[in-house]
Amino acid sequence: MINGKHTLWDLAAKMQQNVLAVTNSLRPFINKGIAEFIEVSDVELSIIKVRQKAEVKSGKKNNYYLIACIDDSLQMSKILEKMVTSEGMMFISIQDPLQALPILIESKPDLIFLDLIMPVVNGYQICEQLRHISFFTKTPIIILTSSDGVFDRVRAKVFGATDFINKPVEKERLMGILDKYLQRNETQPPQNLAWSY
Repeated sequence: MINGKHTLWDLAAKMQQNVLAVTNSLRPFINKGIAEFIEVSDVELSIIKVRQKAEVKSGKKNNYYLIACIDDSLQMSKILEKMVTSEGMMFISIQDPLQALPILIESKPDLIFLDLIMPVVNGYQICEQLRHISFFTKTPIIILTSSDGVFDRVRAKVFGATDFINKPVEKERLMGILDKYLQRNETQPPQNLAWSY
């Protein structure tokens, strides 16, 4: 995998390891001149819509909450989007888990729904990385799971999850989660409530 075509993040995701651990494991190869790091430019992300929305939302002037969903299933994202936007909240759908962190850092959602099982990067890894970012230490992270196993719940809590919701998601349960973690006021829905990535 060390062929000059992968970033440290790519390697960490494929090896299901922490980026720091992967970087440290490469140190002996770097010291012996077997491998070297090269600087690559950042990948451009299309987050213009999020920026525009964030300006409208800044300071919670309109009491509009922003809910993010990281799930590789477009169907699941659409179901959540319909439920969330019908309550006058804004919604960001992120299907590519590798783009999740930059988009979340830019948009700063009030609550995050996170699928556990995704390709390349799993929900545990994303949850752990979010908890290491100061802005997200207190942001509610709700795990979306089709498994009701105790092991998954305990493991997700260890990685920093706040709560769980089972798939298929029922609107009553979803609203209970939103009410529990957000102080919502009844407001008129704004324009352009949903964004997809």
